[in-house]
Amino acid sequence: MPNAADPLIEFWSHLEGTIHPTDVETFERFPNHGFNLDYPPPAYVGDLRTARIIILQNNGGYRQGVTDREFEDTGSEDRFRLALHKSEPANPEYTAPYYLNRNYSAWLKSGAAALVNGVAYRSIDGKAADVKALTEELPSARFHRNWLIEKMVPELIANERFVVLHRWSRWGDLAKILRGLPNVVQSPAPVSENLTRVEYEAADAFLNR
Repeated sequence: MPNAADPLIEFWSHLEGTIHPTDVETFERFPNHGFNLDYPPPAYVGDLRTARIIILQNNGGYRQGVTDREFEDTGSEDRFRLALHKSEPANPEYTAPYYLNRNYSAWLKSGAAALVNGVAYRSIDGKAADVKALTEELPSARFHRNWLIEKMVPELIANERFVVLHRWSRWGDLAKILRGLPNVVQSPAPVSENLTRVEYEAADAFLNR
């Protein structure tokens, strides 16, 4: 049976290196951009097919020395890509510690929730060079936005899924659309690494109803 997550998973199944094939030309047009492209990007974390909670974030983060250690082991990049291609629950073998040490980590590990970044690629912060411009230009970012509207919004209306709008600047105008829909909660503190009490309790109530 088709799953609303399938198009996004299929899209990222074409990732072979660290840049999605559709994004290569765009990055070439922005040679001084502030994204780090040394490692495969965290387009999403968790099992999108089973997740009833979808947590929206901005983009992957990069910390010099920290991110590099995550990919020190031989085959670590391949394991990361495989988990992305298959869309599996979070696992220390291929999931960054950042995502394993949040107050919603248990949901990512169990398959109850998945996190989706508006832009897959890593940056030190949102003010890095051309991050804002590339948010609009990257084909993969446009695909994420279209997927959210075409596949996830109907699931919200049908009470099948719940969206936590935790950070939204990489999702553009979609945040305004989501705020008016059922089964959506917006963070009152998007700078927080963890979900706020408002977000957590709303998502937990959806899971347990």
